[in-house]
Amino acid sequence: MRLTRFAMLCLGLGLAAACSDDDISAPTLPPLAGVRFINAVADTNEVDIRMIDQVEYTPTASKLNFRQGTQHQPTEAKARHIRVFPNSTNIDVTQNFMLDTTITIEANSRVTLLLTGSARAKTLKFVTITDDVSAPAAGTIAARLVNASSAPVNGYLVDTTTSAISGTATVANVAPLTASAYVSRPVGKAAFRVTDVGSVTANASTSGPILAAIPGENAPASVTSEGTKFSAYYFPRGVAGSKQTATTAAVVWFVDRNPADK
Repeated sequence: MRLTRFAMLCLGLGLAAACSDDDISAPTLPPLAGVRFINAVADTNEVDIRMIDQVEYTPTASKLNFRQGTQHQPTEAKARHIRVFPNSTNIDVTQNFMLDTTITIEANSRVTLLLTGSARAKTLKFVTITDDVSAPAAGTIAARLVNASSAPVNGYLVDTTTSAISGTATVANVAPLTASAYVSRPVGKAAFRVTDVGSVTANASTSGPILAAIPGENAPASVTSEGTKFSAYYFPRGVAGSKQTATTAAVVWFVDRNPADK
């Protein structure tokens, strides 16, 4: 017997006994948040991060190296059980997880879980950084500095990585593992230059991303796109003798808000 498309749908949903248009309803979503992982551990290699309490609405990170991060991923908001593993194909290695912790995620928030501490000293931990998605003023972007190092720093939000460092810092004395306030800036170009407190010598300088608009698409996350928000993370050099090859400090820009976000 030939089945109609509607009857096949009913069978696939386990409703063949009594199927009508009213039997199909939208699923109920749990309270959600957006969660991003960023790796600031300077003395080990790639890690995998897993929320191990459930499968659905659970963010992950695979082969996340020092100074790398994921995008914000939809996450069920509640107390979540998280483990960090060394990335390896050897089960004898991966079963020795590096961190086992529980973090409560608030509904309707967007956060970064910044993995920090020392793998060698077994002091890994997550620091929760709240990412603000409110829109900056028309014609502007907003950027802030997040200090992922162990000493306070100053940040200068300037035009380019060669702009002179002088006068008062844009964001001053940003404590370790904290974020400065966002600073608004007209669209066009932007760079963060980071110094030790009391110094005008840059430890690291990086320009914000500039991406071309694509006709018919939403504006890209770019310093040339109004409504974009960024966090520029300042990372120290890799620990000498570890698997890290990062020999200098660095600034890496991450997108907190896309221009099309509501």
